[in-house]
Amino acid sequence: MLGRGKSEAHAGQFCMMTLSQRYLLASLATAGLIIAYYLHYVAGLPGPPSGRTPQGLVLGILGFAAMVGALLYSIRRRFLGKAMWFIRVSAEARKDLKAREQRALQQLQLLQQQVLRSPHLKPTQLRHQAKQILKDNAVTLYIRVRIIGGGGQGVRLAIERREWAGQLQVWYCWHLMLGCLSVLLIATHAGFRFSNPVAVLAFLFLVGVVATGVLGYAIYKVVPPALTKVEQRVEKTPEELGEELNEVRRELEAVTQGKSPSFCTIYQHEAAIPGVGLTPSWRWLIEPAEIARDTTRPDRLRLIVREIPASEQEDFRKMVRLLFQKESLEVSLYPQLRYDYLLKIWLSLHIPLTAGLMVFSLIHILSVLYY
Repeated sequence: MLGRGKSEAHAGQFCMMTLSQRYLLASLATAGLIIAYYLHYVAGLPGPPSGRTPQGLVLGILGFAAMVGALLYSIRRRFLGKAMWFIRVSAEARKDLKAREQRALQQLQLLQQQVLRSPHLKPTQLRHQAKQILKDNAVTLYIRVRIIGGGGQGVRLAIERREWAGQLQVWYCWHLMLGCLSVLLIATHAGFRFSNPVAVLAFLFLVGVVATGVLGYAIYKVVPPALTKVEQRVEKTPEELGEELNEVRRELEAVTQGKSPSFCTIYQHEAAIPGVGLTPSWRWLIEPAEIARDTTRPDRLRLIVREIPASEQEDFRKMVRLLFQKESLEVSLYPQLRYDYLLKIWLSLHIPLTAGLMVFSLIHILSVLYY
């Protein structure tokens, strides 16, 4: 009974791990097996290891399979949505599905409250009740429930929406895992000795792909949460901020139409001062928002208003309010523009390197088969 309790506790701890932690643990275990296999087969060789030995060929085939497996993530992400264009759901069916999903979620929330009141309920019993709720509401294909915890620890329900062809997060974890393992597999396939120029180029492209992939993972882990905080603070989406900024610019153009030369000169000078430089540049890769605010601006504009004709002073004050609103919107919009810029720079590195990797890998394979 004591051994069973320990095994259940370990199982509960494994369930409490995040998806990324599980795949990291699996990657480290797989890497250990690859290294053990390599050392075992090298120990029995009379000479240096080579990719043309049976064991080296096995490692090479596994490495190429890992690269292809990692590539499937991009295919799934880019083409699955396009392949589902023919699926048609009527408005009435969509309304009925939404009602059934809402009813199922309410029942699952009640079950979650029951779990909180009795945290030591058996996971198997909870799993059966959750599946029955989904089945009764006919939403099994759209919602899934996982039981987290157990083994002497409190359990809870994790309610998730199902995705066609599996969760994109799972595909992404496989993408990272296979990409990193492919470097080790190809290196052991060659015995850590590269003499063929084509093979060297293919390996360098592979290292570049994995390095940029790790960089992309860091970008996705750091930037989106920071962007979410900005959106929560301003309580507007980037699209709404962009539309509001365009509306402010249109109002500024309208309020300055037909005004005196002094009014227009002041407007042109002040409008040229942005809240944030919104033109993409390499500085966006390493620096935060470059706010070009002039702390003396409010006092200066209060003095300048005296130079404006009395009939235009009300419009001038409106222009000043719009300029400060424009500046504030630019500061709030900057993180989204910088995020898009970072992704474009990253894609401009990752995708060409992936294409070069596949080209040189195929050339290497064909040359080996031919010669």
